[in-house]
Amino acid sequence: MRTLVNQLIFSGVDALPVISLLGIASGLAITAQVILTIQLIGERTEVIDILTRVVVYELSALLTAIVLIGRSGSAITVDLGNMKLNRELEGLEMLGMNLNRFLVTPRVVGTAIAQMILSIYFAFFSIASGVLFLAYTENPGYLNYLTDIANALHPKDLSLYLIKNLMFGALIGSIASYHALQVQQSRTELPQQTQRAIVNSLSIIFVLNALFILAMQTSFL
Repeated sequence: MRTLVNQLIFSGVDALPVISLLGIASGLAITAQVILTIQLIGERTEVIDILTRVVVYELSALLTAIVLIGRSGSAITVDLGNMKLNRELEGLEMLGMNLNRFLVTPRVVGTAIAQMILSIYFAFFSIASGVLFLAYTENPGYLNYLTDIANALHPKDLSLYLIKNLMFGALIGSIASYHALQVQQSRTELPQQTQRAIVNSLSIIFVLNALFILAMQTSFL
């Protein structure tokens, strides 16, 4: 439980400033521009549909996962890898402790929960900052987009979104832990395994995201 709480603090709470900054930046650069551009050539419903698909369901999950891989994934690999090199894991095994339950599972669960919460947090900041910026600089009527977007979030799509983020976080923690445990006796293996963990996490996340896009596309249709 202590390991899980520490992982949640590191992966979730400590990442809030970065996620907040990215959310505000994407709101000004993407949300606001999508609203201004699409409303010139399409209807309001089309603007809401694009914001829901791109910003809420896709951008928030991917950017949060990338941040989590860079911060938590690499940290997990380095942490467990150093424990393996220093033979701390052998000492724990000799004490009869289950390494998966004591070290790996809390990190996997922690990254999964952090990914889900941070993704929701990012989506809120991205949409809210873009809409508030337009309401302040253009027309207060843009505030209605907040209600319209919230109403456009259907339970089925939200369920897929939450499942996707939980899977993203669990995969990030699992891949990082796996590569950490592949470290043997040489310290040169640690940066190599860390690099592999980052690359493999990014590759798998993007492939999995493509599969979820197909699933959500079917849901939209």
